[in-house]
Amino acid sequence: MPKVNREGKALVFSLEQLESVFALLRYPHNAIANLCYWTASRAGEIVALPTKAITAEAVLIKQTKTKVTKEIDIYPKLAAALELVTPGKVYCFPGRKSDSHLTLRAFQKELDTVCESLDIRGASSHSFRRSMATHLYLAQVDLESIRQTTGHKSLTSLTEYIDISRLQAQRKVAAALEKIWA
Repeated sequence: MPKVNREGKALVFSLEQLESVFALLRYPHNAIANLCYWTASRAGEIVALPTKAITAEAVLIKQTKTKVTKEIDIYPKLAAALELVTPGKVYCFPGRKSDSHLTLRAFQKELDTVCESLDIRGASSHSFRRSMATHLYLAQVDLESIRQTTGHKSLTSLTEYIDISRLQAQRKVAAALEKIWA
């Protein structure tokens, strides 16, 4: 069930929807959306990302739920997303005051406007994180690698994020059984 009025799960974007959303979001919102997706992070973690959290080798993201800092090595797509960032002195996405960052609400408002213009329903700021987890799973990345990327504490909590249909699940099981019993 897609998310409506803060109820349900956030939509998992298709690759086409994701490209459209990235293209229509204005700066700094496009940079935030890209970093949410390419680091599989919560939007609240990205809007509050300190400038010093980006090094030449990695992005260090303090997770809001676990309070653990996850380290995401910089790979080409993430490097391209980081090129969109023009950081302030303290935060990558400064707010109106010099000592504050852009608010999550401001990002969500811009995202809502773009999704409405694209006729995408059920999306939220969390859609980028869920989409990355699902896309990695569909690309046959193992669950433990996805868990480490998203920073989930357990595989059980991670599997709540991955969105595959019953038909997709049945096809995967059938294909695996064919390999086993071939």
